[in-house]
Amino acid sequence: MFERQMGFRLVLAALALGQGLSVACKSEAARACLDQFASAQAVVMAVDSERLESVEGAVAALDSAIASCKAAGRSSEADELGAAQAQLAAHRDRVARRDELRRKKTETSPEELAELVKSGDPKCPRGQAYLHKKSGQRIRCTGLHPIDMDATRATEYFKGRGYKLLGTASPRELRFEYGAELIVFQYDDGQLGAAPRCVQLYPAPDVSWQEATARITGVAPARLTPGRPIGGTRPLPLSVEDTQQKVVARIGNCDGAAASPR
Repeated sequence: MFERQMGFRLVLAALALGQGLSVACKSEAARACLDQFASAQAVVMAVDSERLESVEGAVAALDSAIASCKAAGRSSEADELGAAQAQLAAHRDRVARRDELRRKKTETSPEELAELVKSGDPKCPRGQAYLHKKSGQRIRCTGLHPIDMDATRATEYFKGRGYKLLGTASPRELRFEYGAELIVFQYDDGQLGAAPRCVQLYPAPDVSWQEATARITGVAPARLTPGRPIGGTRPLPLSVEDTQQKVVARIGNCDGAAASPR
C-alpha cells in the first residue's frame, strides 16, 4: 500500500512536470531534471516497502532527482520530489529500526528465552509485547516507559533502538535523533538518576503528536488531550503546538525548558 500511494503521488507530480517542461525543454539542465524525475518515479513505483535496501535505493534516486532539478532551477519540481523523499526517508527509518529490533530479539540463548517468557522483558516498556522471531513465543514487556526513565536508562533504551545521542550544551539534557524525529529529555539539577522533569517530542513528518506521545508515556492516543494532565505513575502536564510550521508535544514541567528543534 505504501509504495502505491507514493507512486501515485509521483505520477501526479510527473504530469505537472511534463507540462511545465514542454515549453522550456531546450535546456539541457531541464532535460536532465525530467530524466531524473522519470527515473526516480520508476524506482519508487517498484519499491518494496518491507525491504530496507529497496527503500534506501528509492531515497537515493529521489536525492539525485532533487539535485538535478535544483540545478535546473526547477524549484517547484524539486519541492514535489522533496515531499516524496521526506515520506520515504521516514519510512526507511521505521524499517531500519524494525530490522534492528528483530535482529536483537533473535540473538537469545534458550535459557534467556525461557526466562523472558516466564518473567517478561524489562528492556521494553510494560503494556507492550512481542513475538520471539525464531520460536514464535510471546514475550510481554515489564520495563519502564521512557517518560519514567533516568538518564542512564533512557540513553541505553534509545541507543539500543538506533537513535543517535546528540551533544548538548547542558549536562541536564539528552537529545535523541532518529531521522527526522527528535526527542529531548530534560532533568533537574543533580537528578539524572530520577525521571525527567520535561520531555519534548518533535515527531517525524508522518507521525502525529498523539502517536509520538503514546510511545513515550504508554497512554493510549485517544486519552491524550492538550491541557489535561497525562495519567500513569505520576500525573504530567501536556501541551502541544500543532501548526504547519512545527509540531511539538511537551510533557511534564517544561516551563522555561523550551528547546530548539536542532
